Amino acid sequence: MDNSRRSLLVGRILGIDVLVHYSWVFIAGLIMLGFWGRLDQLHPSLGATTALALSALGAGLFFASILLHESAHAIAARGRGLQVKAITLYLFGGATEADASGRRPIDEFVVALVGPIASLVASAAFAALASIAEGDSALRDVLAYLAAANLVVAVFNLLPGLPLDGGRVFRSALWGLTGDFTKATRWATAAGVIVGYLLVGLGFLSLWAGALGGLWLVAIGWVISQSARQTEYHETLQSEFAELVAADIMTSPVITIPAQTSIADSVRDYFSRRVQTTFPVVKGSRVVGLLSVQAVRKVPATEIWKTTAGQVASREAPPLIVARATPMREVIAGLAGGRDGKPRALVVEDGLVLGIISPSDIIRRHSIADLMGPALADRVEHPRPAPGGPTS
Repeated sequence: MDNSRRSLLVGRILGIDVLVHYSWVFIAGLIMLGFWGRLDQLHPSLGATTALALSALGAGLFFASILLHESAHAIAARGRGLQVKAITLYLFGGATEADASGRRPIDEFVVALVGPIASLVASAAFAALASIAEGDSALRDVLAYLAAANLVVAVFNLLPGLPLDGGRVFRSALWGLTGDFTKATRWATAAGVIVGYLLVGLGFLSLWAGALGGLWLVAIGWVISQSARQTEYHETLQSEFAELVAADIMTSPVITIPAQTSIADSVRDYFSRRVQTTFPVVKGSRVVGLLSVQAVRKVPATEIWKTTAGQVASREAPPLIVARATPMREVIAGLAGGRDGKPRALVVEDGLVLGIISPSDIIRRHSIADLMGPALADRVEHPRPAPGGPTS
């Protein structure tokens, strides 16, 4: 299990970690129930053990086909020189985590398109297997169902809105035509929101008509519309911070708490007197962890004098440690969750804590991104006024 306790490492493909998000357990159960219900309807005389085995087989093969879809993305990304970190399977599909900082429009186009193509290949393969299976067998129906499911996955992913593959294809085309990645992302995001709301509307119409399956459309549409906005925000950050390093963003100097400090003294001498809500805890020159308000609240009032900051900090997930020159795109990836889910990043060099980066630091810099260009313009061309000089 990764540090965020949200994804389980289940294996590696071509050196790429394959993770399963905890929500996949839920969807896997529903997929098995779907196969079971279909088999019960088409083959009522089928024994329970056989039906369970075929349902598990169907769910496993569907899992494998989604993994094939994401592996296609990963292999294509690697083939175009992009670093692939992991593949994670989620509630409504999967995601390939890659460093896309150096990608070009053609790279995004190819990497996005190969996923749906892989699903179409899987659909054709299952259809071929179903055609040679025994005429009216339950196995044939399972294979036919998998063929249809993969076809739906392929077509669905080609819808032209982020974060779907079709949205990335759409964005790559706009990006190539306009040369403006930010504008292309904004348009593809708007398309993703529209697609999501259309699915929500279609889901409610289905529910009104008495089809409970409409709940799935509502849920999927809502996830797409929200994910589209999150994707735009993340991509915009990556673009704005592309040339920045940790030292450009960190808050410094940083107040640290000695590991032997009691929780009571930590509250009285640090949390009550500083605006920080999280403090690095150090033992000598070594960082032992982070102490947050949330962690302090877990300590019983009767134990605050006996418990030290080091004891509490060491129980929490270890902080993300970066150097001054660490690219901000790597820091953002660590803070964003992905596989680490760290709420803070510590900038540490030669055993000294130089700074701390929190989501609020990133949000603050993002909020003034449009002002930074003029502010950092050539100072020879735009000299500063002399201290104490005239203001008008």
